[in-house]
Amino acid sequence: MARVAFVEIPLFPLRTVLFPGMPLPLQIFEERYKAMTRELLDRGGEFGVLLIRQGSEVGGGAVPYAIGSTATIEESQEIQGGRFALTARGRRRFRLKRMLPSRPYPFGEVEYVTDDEWTPDPRLQRALETVRATFPVYFRMALSLSDQWARGMKLPSPPHELVNFLAPWIQVDEHIKQRLLEIEPAVDRLAQLAEVLDDLLTRTREQVTEHQREKYAGLGSGN
Repeated sequence: MARVAFVEIPLFPLRTVLFPGMPLPLQIFEERYKAMTRELLDRGGEFGVLLIRQGSEVGGGAVPYAIGSTATIEESQEIQGGRFALTARGRRRFRLKRMLPSRPYPFGEVEYVTDDEWTPDPRLQRALETVRATFPVYFRMALSLSDQWARGMKLPSPPHELVNFLAPWIQVDEHIKQRLLEIEPAVDRLAQLAEVLDDLLTRTREQVTEHQREKYAGLGSGN
């Protein structure tokens, strides 16, 4: 997999895994991140979002995972007390090589991860067919648990884009999403997503059955 030269970027450890293309709403209230936001709004550029492995979002000292996604600010609004309401969007995956001294917000030296040039093969095709068939069924069932309906969703074709597009929608622990972000070969990322969706489909089907049982329990008791 190709790499590029190391670059230095601001870092924002969070309790959320950010995928390329994924929107990210943020409320900025810590002084160090308000300073980061002002600088990014002035000069542009990307900041890196990393899932916290240990520690807290607030107050510093968080230990993040090494793989994250960069983001750029798309919308911003300064609100009461000098805080910011932001909408950012994930751009590209990166690997954290080392933390740098704070400025006063976290800064790090990173290398961008370039998606591999995948080629069709039987394993990739099987995983692709599983994901494209399983996700719509899972998504409809997951929405039905809150009595919502799903509209058709156009899915991207390239494997890396497909994983990045679907992973934010699945209801799993963030550490499982982190694994989906970290895997590098397209075929392995897609195969892992297919495995996660297969497990989710089984569990969600059981939840839907129980939801329907509770929803309609007693409807015929007055007859």
